[in-house]
Amino acid sequence: MRKSLFSLFVSMALLVSFSTPSWAKVVDLDSLQAQLSQNEVVRGDFKQSRHLEMFNQPLTSTGIFTLSKSHGLLWQQQIPFAVNLVLTQDKLRQTFANQAPKTITAQENPMAFYFSHVFLSVFHGDTAALKEQFTLDFSAQDSGQWQLVLTPKQAPLNAVFKAITLSGNTHIDQLVLEELRGDKTEIEFTQQASLPKELTDAEKAQFDF
Repeated sequence: MRKSLFSLFVSMALLVSFSTPSWAKVVDLDSLQAQLSQNEVVRGDFKQSRHLEMFNQPLTSTGIFTLSKSHGLLWQQQIPFAVNLVLTQDKLRQTFANQAPKTITAQENPMAFYFSHVFLSVFHGDTAALKEQFTLDFSAQDSGQWQLVLTPKQAPLNAVFKAITLSGNTHIDQLVLEELRGDKTEIEFTQQASLPKELTDAEKAQFDF
């Protein structure tokens, strides 16, 4: 479970942090960072493909997500089976199908939440903190497409990830997490939107635990 949580933490923080309005064109690292924290809420679809060294075919899952600056992440896997994950600043709740929810707190698993907090520094526009944790390699094309490769510089991040690659245009379209042991996770984000700007009552209820 811990490996999957790492992937979700990265997805949450980086997707929120680098989501940009449709009129913005990112041409360099400064302009990418300047667009941080533009949207209060981001919603969309995801397709996650987990490539494991021990399997020939990737493990694929799809679903929908809701990201909120003030509340956290709602990650709802729909295929191949239902999994509902809610992540806040200090709590995580995971529900499989019709089973009882399981809640984990930052006190119970501080290392897992460390990963979340590190990437949330990007959400707050803390460039200095980001550069302390990663070597940044940014590239952009005239079409507006861009790519950012994050290479961990120190433990514990560099004990898990070889590199984290984000690519997109007005939003992150793909996130690739390469692990040292050879496993790789690819997450594609589509149908992203920031309206309505606030969480619905049903969405807020998900974070009430």
